[in-house]
Amino acid sequence: MQSGSRYRDREAGLSLIEILVGVSIMATVALAVTLSLRPERTPLQAASDALAARLQTASQEAIISGQPVGLVIEEFGRRYAFYRYVDQRWWPLSDHPALRARLLPETLRLQVRDGMMIARTDTDETSIPVIWFDPAGLTEPFSLSLEGEAGRVELAWQADGALTRRAGL
Repeated sequence: MQSGSRYRDREAGLSLIEILVGVSIMATVALAVTLSLRPERTPLQAASDALAARLQTASQEAIISGQPVGLVIEEFGRRYAFYRYVDQRWWPLSDHPALRARLLPETLRLQVRDGMMIARTDTDETSIPVIWFDPAGLTEPFSLSLEGEAGRVELAWQADGALTRRAGL
């Protein structure tokens, strides 16, 4: 009889493995709930994140290729594209997946706040960048503003190559 009562005492509690399995299941459920509650990004936030990533990519592309890469803003701030300076002319980077021309959402506009404004000196329809990234990494500081109904985000390129973002100005 005593051996039967000992066996029942052992089954009365939970083993360490059972507790760990229960905790891991609860952690997985908590992670799924946390990820599903992520706040929705506005078009302004999404566009500013994409533009910031593309500016960093353009800077790296200029250094890697050894040729200047410039930002062209077209259609009164509704569209932007990146160009490379080759053979005394700016050529669109249409073959680069991250740097090809982009159309902003209808409610957003991109403007240069502070930067290298280059005047058009030729008579043909060649687009000339308002900002360009130096292949030596010595890009002049500039500031871009992305404006929409939800507010404004300013992207500022620093002399050391850092990109800062200020929202809600």
